[in-house]
Formats: sequence, C-alpha cells, structure tokens
Amino acid sequence: MVTSIKDILQSSLQKAGIADQVNAAVVCNEFNRIMEELFGTQISGKVKALYVKNRTLTLAVMSSAVGQELKLKERELIEKLEKKVGKNRVERLRFLV
Repeated sequence: MVTSIKDILQSSLQKAGIADQVNAAVVCNEFNRIMEELFGTQISGKVKALYVKNRTLTLAVMSSAVGQELKLKERELIEKLEKKVGKNRVERLRFLV
C-alpha cells in the first residue's frame, strides 16, 4: 500500500497539534493571492488576510471604503477561496480598519 506525501504530512501535522494553524496560514496565503488576481496590486496592497477563527477570515483593510467593496464581493471571494483550499474553511469575512 502506497501512502501519499500529502496524507503523511497531514497526519504529522495532526500529531504535532499544529494542523489548524497550518491550514489557517494556507487560507490566508491563498486569499492574498486571490485578491491580487481579482483586483491587482493597487487594491490588494490595501488588504491583508490576518487569521482564521471559527471559520471567519479576518482581514486588515486600509479604509472602510475598501472594506465595503470587499463586503459586496464577499460571497464571490469565499467561493473562489473554497475552490483553492476546500469547503467549510471560511464562512464569512471580517474587516479591521
């Protein structure tokens, strides 16, 4: 029986007790990439994914206007994120100005 590296790594992260933290870091990294793909560097430079807690992705935004723009596209952003990192990791976005 052959075990994939992905399965071995996931098992090791679980045993070490850091799987949730690593998964949250992956979510933040992918969200930042999605921002750059969708909005380019001008707007993506004003937004940074900070952390995931209770399926809420908290974002630092430079202004409330940027936060409002992202709130309007929240569902689209979450759907794109789900395609990259899997479903049920993020249910909503939270903005810190």
